[in-house]
Amino acid sequence: MGFNDLIGQEKAVKLIKEGLGSGRLNHGYLYYGPENRGKYTFSLAAARALNCSQEKEDYCGTCLSCQKINKGVHPDLWVIEPQGKNIKIEQIKKIKGFSSSPPHEGLGKVVIIKDAQLMTLPAANSLLKLLEEPPSYLYFFLTSPALDLIPPTIISRCQLVPFGRVSREEIYYFLAKNSFLEENELKGVAHLADGSVGKALSMISSPHWKDKREKYLKRTLKVFSGKEGDIFAQAEELANEEELFDYMEFLESFLRDCLVYHSTGDKDLLINVDFLHEIAAEGNIYPDKLLNMIKEVEEFKKNLPLPLNRRLSLEALLVKMKG
Repeated sequence: MGFNDLIGQEKAVKLIKEGLGSGRLNHGYLYYGPENRGKYTFSLAAARALNCSQEKEDYCGTCLSCQKINKGVHPDLWVIEPQGKNIKIEQIKKIKGFSSSPPHEGLGKVVIIKDAQLMTLPAANSLLKLLEEPPSYLYFFLTSPALDLIPPTIISRCQLVPFGRVSREEIYYFLAKNSFLEENELKGVAHLADGSVGKALSMISSPHWKDKREKYLKRTLKVFSGKEGDIFAQAEELANEEELFDYMEFLESFLRDCLVYHSTGDKDLLINVDFLHEIAAEGNIYPDKLLNMIKEVEEFKKNLPLPLNRRLSLEALLVKMKG
């Protein structure tokens, strides 16, 4: 077990290994990129590597330190997640107490801040003070879906590491080693995962993922075919969708497929190749409009983690898409 088990994020692995090997690990890292790209998983892996008793530039996964991190009980690891819609200043202030003494068991103390873009301004300002002059043994790993959602003052004090798409081939071989799917299913999931190992694993672990995709397809076709007067009803329905981000990912991929297929006619370039018939049927949407629709969905996805009124935001999105 170790960094070799994490696929597709070579830059992040290289930076951590170089820092551990040279003894000059950065005190702040900001991992940014779309959901399900492994940012939090990698942050935990970096925490293991920093404190592993068996490996110098990696982690074994089996020593006492690695096991405690796996179980979430390591005394030198502090994970901060949003409480409700925000990360509050009270949560950040607790880091001061955590960091006031050297590590109890490991080589360094680690603070992971998930969805750092949800910090309130007072929380971000409080974190900034810690990032400016951290103790020698304190390290921060922040995650965010987009860089421009983080205050510039925080960005300037972190090493920035983008988390992008993993190739279909890498996902395929990863699943082949870690699942019992048949070859056709492996290829299908690797195709549909759209560069996300997390999404691929989520798909194969859910017995209902095919049903969910059918539901998303019906909803998308309803959005396309609905009249302007249906927008408010559609927005209210979507606002109650528990997995709204997943649906928006599907919607964006479907729009992208429509654009690609009607521009090239090459079905091998499609993500949702199993819905080729439906994609082919949407040939009456002009490429410029498809591009605008994709941009609007991307913007909506970027803002979705923020504490916005979902229904009003969806109404605005659908109005623009009907455009």
